[in-house]
Amino acid sequence: MKDGVPVSLSFDDVYFSKEGGWEESRYVFVEGNQIPSRLSANETEVVSIGELGFGTGLNLFVTLDLWLGAENPTSLEYFSLEGFPLPKETLLALNFSFPDKPLWTETLLKSYEEQFQKWEMNPSEKEWKTDFLHPKAKAMFHVHLYFGDVSECLNEFPTIDFWYLDGFSPSKNPKMWSEDTLSKLRSHSKTGTR
Repeated sequence: MKDGVPVSLSFDDVYFSKEGGWEESRYVFVEGNQIPSRLSANETEVVSIGELGFGTGLNLFVTLDLWLGAENPTSLEYFSLEGFPLPKETLLALNFSFPDKPLWTETLLKSYEEQFQKWEMNPSEKEWKTDFLHPKAKAMFHVHLYFGDVSECLNEFPTIDFWYLDGFSPSKNPKMWSEDTLSKLRSHSKTGTR
């Protein structure tokens, strides 16, 4: 931790900015992908988001906050991966930094920790799943987080509509930006994927 923000020892970089981190995530990933207009388009199909680098879950919670605030959103499938899962104490830094946002609850943390421990004992137990029901609509927000190496976890992803590429910078985490990874991104994207 540095000034209340988690820092990756493996990649020597912060997971998020305490000042403006929420807004930055919303601007870069959510607004940058034009997701608000897609969620309110009243389409019957499910929207899928793929993320490289789950970290503290900031992008997940920013997207969830938008989805929960939408009047009648479509259902959403959120796929993410994390090669260096964070312990509960580090994840809670997000709650302290953004106390007025819907973030890690005790139930959610317990579920995450249980799957993290299963994965540590058996690497084939790599998927953490959780769901959120929209308070005003019948829509669901499904989360699929895969623990492990990007080259293995990306194989588990379906075809994605929107990508959040947030795995630290290429100079600090070159494997996340390798030719192999980018080729797999392409094979899990459709025409028009953002």
